[in-house]
Amino acid sequence: MSRPPSPDAADDDLLAIRRASRRMARADDTERVAREFVDTCADALGVPLAAIRAYDPRRDALDVVAAADAARPYLDDWDDHRRGDDASPAWRAYVAGDAVAVEAPTPGTGADPVAHALYLPLGTHGVATLATLDADGFDGRTRYLLETLASDATAALEAAADRRGLRGLHDATRAMQAADDPEAIVAAAVDATETVLGVPYSGARLRDPDCDSLPLVAVSAAAAEGVGVGGDVDAERVAREVLSTGEPLVRDDATDGSAVTLGVTAVYPLGDHGTLSVALPEGMDLDGRRRELARVLADNTTAALDRAGRAVRLREQASTIAAQDERLEEFANVVSHDLRNPLNVATGRVDLARDRLDGETDADAVADLETAGEALERVADIIENARTLAVGEEADDTERRSVAETARAAWEAVDTADAELVVEADRTVEADPSLFAQLFENVFANAIEHAGEASTVLVTGTDDGFAVEDDGPGVPDDERGAVFRVGYSGADGTGLGLGIVARVAEAHGWTVRVEDGERLGGARFVVVT
Repeated sequence: MSRPPSPDAADDDLLAIRRASRRMARADDTERVAREFVDTCADALGVPLAAIRAYDPRRDALDVVAAADAARPYLDDWDDHRRGDDASPAWRAYVAGDAVAVEAPTPGTGADPVAHALYLPLGTHGVATLATLDADGFDGRTRYLLETLASDATAALEAAADRRGLRGLHDATRAMQAADDPEAIVAAAVDATETVLGVPYSGARLRDPDCDSLPLVAVSAAAAEGVGVGGDVDAERVAREVLSTGEPLVRDDATDGSAVTLGVTAVYPLGDHGTLSVALPEGMDLDGRRRELARVLADNTTAALDRAGRAVRLREQASTIAAQDERLEEFANVVSHDLRNPLNVATGRVDLARDRLDGETDADAVADLETAGEALERVADIIENARTLAVGEEADDTERRSVAETARAAWEAVDTADAELVVEADRTVEADPSLFAQLFENVFANAIEHAGEASTVLVTGTDDGFAVEDDGPGVPDDERGAVFRVGYSGADGTGLGLGIVARVAEAHGWTVRVEDGERLGGARFVVVT
């Protein structure tokens, strides 16, 4: 930086710069900072040929965002201000980060010829272009003041970029959280690399489980031709490495032989979903601000992909459950229809046989027929209950029922072989008698099926309901959420029994869960009424 001017000569100028710096610090966008800079140059420092070229990541170019009126005739002739032109002093200043002074930069224009031009870098944000018609160029005092103002403008642009980046990150996160499609989520993340990071080249890959690949599914506009984040084999290899380690990978030696030389590439993992890559052209640095914002953007993208994945799984589960419910209802209706006719025939024949027998001479046969008749009536109740449960109706016809009496009666209705029932429940519940009995029958049948024909089954009361415990192998932790699904069977059963238990509980407004047995060590089904 040039030497400062003497205090007397520069008091007014320094005061003007301080005032301009305060105004620039309050600005929220690049245009306002740039306009304050050029106005101060023209009005306070006597440099009317002033302009600001800001870096545009979408075009990878330095574009004029503010210029003093006197400077406009010269803007197209000062330099090319595009990447790839080594003769451009604006690019040399931007890439190197150092001031560049040029004599007689104007090749030809209708305006008075420029004698000297000065290019002052504004960090990663752009370049200040200043010129004079004076053959002697800028004196030491003026150059010092311009460099001081440029330094303050750089700080203001950095602060504005931070605020803009946070707003862009917030907006991008909202857009990603509103999307359900993974490709739409990463497309929003790629778009945000321009607004949040100010990075021109970016792309996202998503894992394709069907073919075990990481295809490129979104790229920024500047990277559309495959610059740095394209579909080449090496890029996918690096993405796989990052996905495997779960750690970001930053490389400062990345080039791809294209028209643009890349200075830095960074690849961030998106959980186990894929990767987000950013590539910076030579002269741009992945500084602390960009690194932190990139990390947060990758984390937020991962969270959005996780949420979308959960939403997909929930929709699939809901669809599966709906299909199961439909099949169950169809099954119940078929059973109800197809079994009712033979059941009616069997019931009628039992009644006829009972009428023909002499109860005094064949008491055993009469008793057997009475038992058969009761069993047929129970089958009829089960058929009706199955249809009711299949369509999800509630248990409306309830009364106070003894847990112990209902359990003992249900035990007699199940083929329990040599199993033993122990009842220690001294309480009543409000329940539909038939459905309540069906709950116990299915829990008992499940216990015999899994614990064995010589098992012990214990019924106890709890503070808020009752429990049924057996001495079998129990239910593994990872299966406890599945055992109540219709169609699930841990052995060779139909998969309906515990599903019906859950439906009976639901019909009464109860809940049922399975846990480790407290006394017998097997499965313990706890019903909260």
